[in-house]
Amino acid sequence: MVEVAVHGLDLADALGREPWLTSQAGDLVRELLLGGPDGATALEKLGWSQLRFLRKATGREPITEEETVEVSRLGIQWLTLG
Repeated sequence: MVEVAVHGLDLADALGREPWLTSQAGDLVRELLLGGPDGATALEKLGWSQLRFLRKATGREPITEEETVEVSRLGIQWLTLG
């Protein structure tokens, strides 16, 4: 599911199209990467959509210094993909 979601974003970018992600897929990937369903609250506090989260969590969009501080304050630890 992670591969389909992430590479779907890559494909949309390559084709110059709006990215798409079902909410169910976004929820599943968020739970996997943030270690459970409580990650939705963290994303709300960060103000990130599912797409923005996926981009930032996979290095497709840089995380600013301010966001890094907030991510740390929220206790988010990224799952290493690789």
